[in-house]
Amino acid sequence: MALVLYGVSRYLQRDMVTGQAPALSGIAIDGSHLALNTTQTEPTLVYFWGTWCPVCRVTSPMIETVGQDHRVISVAVASGSDSEIQRFMDEHEYHFPVLNDDSGEQSTQWGAMAFPAIYIIDTQGNIRYVTSGVTSSWGMKFRLWLAQF
Repeated sequence: MALVLYGVSRYLQRDMVTGQAPALSGIAIDGSHLALNTTQTEPTLVYFWGTWCPVCRVTSPMIETVGQDHRVISVAVASGSDSEIQRFMDEHEYHFPVLNDDSGEQSTQWGAMAFPAIYIIDTQGNIRYVTSGVTSSWGMKFRLWLAQF
């Protein structure tokens, strides 16, 4: 069973980019400017998700927890207008920052084709870890910790 789950996981991650992180910046749904910098002082978790995604409904509460202690940039893919996404965030009491990727351009650039897609970016702007599907908050925190070294 573990081999089957590993195989499915690898298949879902096949398009996810590795190496230097692509550019990621824009105006968040709350009006603030978000950017992934190549000279950041701490690792960043980049989270591609959708309001329509059932697996994201399991993962998003964990992203909320991780975001209390770590830098998170989330990208809502094909999830409606900024106000619709903000309403969803308010209903679920999520506070992590959100870029609206209504065109799917950013998710395509990052190779995020299965959702949720999670990238851990180190302080040099390199993608250190990728995950697709359900993952745990302690697993994300551990990978963020490892990305410091």
